[in-house]
Amino acid sequence: MPANLPAEAKAKWAKVMEARTPSEKIKALEDFLSSVPKHKGTEKLVSQVRRQIAVLRRQIELEKKKKRGRRPGFFVEKEGDAQIVILGLTKSGKSTLLKKLTNAKVVVSDAPFQTKRPVPGMMIYKGVEFQLVEAPAVIEGASSGVGWGLQTLALARNAEGLILLIDAQGDLRYQYNVLVGELERARIHVKKPRVLVKVERRSQGGVIVLGKLRNCTVRDIEKMLRSYRIYHALVRIDGEAELSDIEDSLFENVVYKPALFVINKIDAVTDKDALENFKKFLEDQGLAYIEISAKNGVNTSPEIIGGKLFELLNLMRIYTRKPGRKEIAEKPVVVKKGATVLDIAKLIHSQLYKNFKYARVWSSRLKFSPQRVGADFVLEDGDIVEIVAS
Repeated sequence: MPANLPAEAKAKWAKVMEARTPSEKIKALEDFLSSVPKHKGTEKLVSQVRRQIAVLRRQIELEKKKKRGRRPGFFVEKEGDAQIVILGLTKSGKSTLLKKLTNAKVVVSDAPFQTKRPVPGMMIYKGVEFQLVEAPAVIEGASSGVGWGLQTLALARNAEGLILLIDAQGDLRYQYNVLVGELERARIHVKKPRVLVKVERRSQGGVIVLGKLRNCTVRDIEKMLRSYRIYHALVRIDGEAELSDIEDSLFENVVYKPALFVINKIDAVTDKDALENFKKFLEDQGLAYIEISAKNGVNTSPEIIGGKLFELLNLMRIYTRKPGRKEIAEKPVVVKKGATVLDIAKLIHSQLYKNFKYARVWSSRLKFSPQRVGADFVLEDGDIVEIVAS
């Protein structure tokens, strides 16, 4: 996307990245735009920056209104093992679903747009605590600041995953287009991109690259980042990245959020052909879905929804025990698949991580159980771990 920007524009984008407040960022973005050559190759970049400026101005307006009205904020402090935000158009059944799955005190109403603030609740699935957060209804223009759109999409960006609720009695593709479209315009993807890159600026240590590169070297990346006045950074790559992918990440800030499409009111469907076509569409996109009736309790148990989310988020449960004791901790440590013994040690206590010697692992998949293992031993769901430190 940067389309061979001149050195002056790159230097001004460095100022954008350094800006801290919305006002500072607007000024830096406007200054950056003035140095971008206007031609077909920069049209997308210019459009994106102008939209970013409009969103920042809307944020400033909302902040002023919030201070005048002293209304409670949208931020929901994370609790449990994973936060899942429930998004949907108005009257899709978000409140009913939240009430069915959690202990949340929710008012269910037939009137539209009744949820004006995020409402959290806790769902337990086999020891895993999912914090479900019902967000206000998504509407067209949410990503540009219409209604509570910016705050709602910020909730989605901060979560570990999403439930996208679709009303089976409504226009299925329209609902999909609004939800996914507004998320994508906010740089939140529910379809995993070919590659995801995150450049984390640091104060020292040079440039460190974690992940696979294609048609470029670490030296190429260092040279490109220096042109944006970035001399120390951790570059995280999920997938296989070319140099252009890493440069694009400086501008786009794209995140991927695993999403479960929940098709509600399945027991009141009138157009079954449209439903089948929509399900086929989701399957072709590689997107997970489940059919439910929140009102009548069809497929709405924590075992069913929790199981889907557990699989979608690629989670596993690791149980721990202290050396010299037989008791196994009732609450598992919940981590992503691929986690090692040392990852668990780090989560439990910094001293276990720093002074790690070895671990014992109990598992039915092992030939001998317990088995003494090293720091890099990869764990699986249900394993029991005892960590020994010096």
